[in-house]
This record gives sequence, structure tokens and C-alpha cells, in this order.
Amino acid sequence: MDEADRVVDIADEEWPPRANRLRAIRWRAEAHLERGEFFAAVRTLAEAFELVGPGEGEVFRGLHHLAAAGYRHQTGEAHRAARQLAHARRRLASFPDCAEQIRAVERLLAS
Repeated sequence: MDEADRVVDIADEEWPPRANRLRAIRWRAEAHLERGEFFAAVRTLAEAFELVGPGEGEVFRGLHHLAAAGYRHQTGEAHRAARQLAHARRRLASFPDCAEQIRAVERLLAS
């Protein structure tokens, strides 16, 4: 392989790497959730849906439901908020690191 071939190979690499972009999206969305910025969290999570393939991204879908639950609560739609929270619980059941975020939205909905 000569120098020109290596340059083309490097140029074809995805940057930043997909895993790093997904991690950054999750961190940004979680920060929005912590601040009660539910609509912003939904918008941020939409970025992840463009990167994940079929069978991937369950945590992003669960966080999306969680953000939707908070947003529905803020707009006075208690029944829809409860439904979104149930979806979030189901999708995030295998992600114990999301338990505190779920509890925070549960407390919000109970208020």
C-alpha cells in the first residue's frame, strides 16, 4: 500500500467515531432530562435515531419515552405522560444506570 492509498483509507473513516457520537448524544440528553428540559432531550435523542440501526438503540428509545413523559406532564396531559412513562420503564428495564432518571420523572409525574 502506498501513501496515496493510506490517505484515502483514513479519509473514509467516520469521524468522530459513531460510538463516541452516540455517547455524547446520550450525555447531552441525560443533562437535559436532569434539568427538566424535556423537549430539548427529545430533540437531542432524535440525533441518535439517525445513527442506530435495526435492533440497536433501545436505551435511546427508552430515554425518548422518558423525555416524552416529562414533556406530556409539563403540557398537562397526565394520561399520556403515564403511558410514556410505562413505555420508558419497559424499554429501560435492562439499563440499571437509568434507574435514577426514571425515578426523577416518576416523582415529577406524582407531583
